[in-house]
Amino acid sequence: MRSVLFRLCLIGAMAWSAGTVATRADDAPAKPPEPPAPSQPIAPDNSILAFVAANPDCSELTDECIICAVVSGKAMCSTPGISCVKKDVRCTSTKPPTPKQ
Repeated sequence: MRSVLFRLCLIGAMAWSAGTVATRADDAPAKPPEPPAPSQPIAPDNSILAFVAANPDCSELTDECIICAVVSGKAMCSTPGISCVKKDVRCTSTKPPTPKQ
């Protein structure tokens, strides 16, 4: 009697594992997920605009939440971090001096 019960349990376990393996293979994604779209620069706030106007020789600046590059006199900024603490705007890079003619 024990050997019959053992065989039934063994057959049941094998059938169950075969069913779960097939289910897992069916659940696999067909293709890899799409990569996230690149983020677009954000419009700078008034403190950044005022800093750029007051410091025309500054080419990169930050307030510890965003990083901005000045291109053709306009600031192009990154998106802020999730948990940032804004500080005073400071220049991190200046334009090289233009040669005198």
